Amino acid sequence: MKLILTRHAKSSWDDLSLDDHDRPLNERGQSAAQRMGKWIEGRRHVPSQVISSDAARARETAEVMIASMGGAPSLTLDEGLYHASPDTVLARIQRAPKGDLMIVGHNPGIAALASLIVDVRPVHDRFGVYPTTATLIAEVPVDDWADLKYGMARVIQFIVPRELKELNIA
Repeated sequence: MKLILTRHAKSSWDDLSLDDHDRPLNERGQSAAQRMGKWIEGRRHVPSQVISSDAARARETAEVMIASMGGAPSLTLDEGLYHASPDTVLARIQRAPKGDLMIVGHNPGIAALASLIVDVRPVHDRFGVYPTTATLIAEVPVDDWADLKYGMARVIQFIVPRELKELNIA
């Protein structure tokens, strides 16, 4: 199966009265999420399901990406993914139904999980930083998410929004 790990897109700081959980995407974030969704669809990596943190910026990232992928994946919001540790995210993945899966979450948990889940880290100067909308696509040798363990995933690709601009993905 394929596992896709995406950090939420750029959020807005325009309204400082908003709680962190309620901050929406800014225009740059919406654009990056749309481009990333189109890129995933173009590479034929569309997951059957997306599980996202319920924070506004993560939910919006997931919704924009799903729409850009043709609306095919189902979306589940999970409050437990808000600023979750790698162990918490892994436990949530292990409860997911069978099928290719995308997780939309937050740093530092999503970056740490990406580092722990792969067998060999990708050679990419931004992998350790995992900037907003960064996405890892990996293949895992399991038929059931319950069997997923750290170090099992083989990297297919790691990409950041800046590279999508260079590829002219609008």
